Amino acid sequence: MTRNRQSTGSIAVLFEVTPKPGCTERYLEIASQLKQDLACIPGFSGVERFSSLTTQGKYLSLSFWDSEKAASCWRNHVLHRAAQLEGRTALFADYKITVAVVQRAYTAENRTQAPADSSDFFQS
Repeated sequence: MTRNRQSTGSIAVLFEVTPKPGCTERYLEIASQLKQDLACIPGFSGVERFSSLTTQGKYLSLSFWDSEKAASCWRNHVLHRAAQLEGRTALFADYKITVAVVQRAYTAENRTQAPADSSDFFQS
């Protein structure tokens, strides 16, 4: 699920997960069920899910938030907490969560935050 947005938010949450054998379907089912609740959290900017090309069975969920407070609201959402518990106790062989502050974000069309040396290079 993604939203059309002007910026990517100021917080990026990377959730890397490797489900236990036979648990991938359940993990993806829970993630799908949580999408509607995720979209209702104020400050949510968007989320994407990727499958690793180098590590079979590993997934990455990348979400963007307008603030740490918004990300915290999702972390503490009652249905998300239930999903976390099921994941930790029954579904996940391994996981890693990384929370990062976005320093800059730009696109081919909107280069407002692009570094000056990059913009200078592409003007020629």
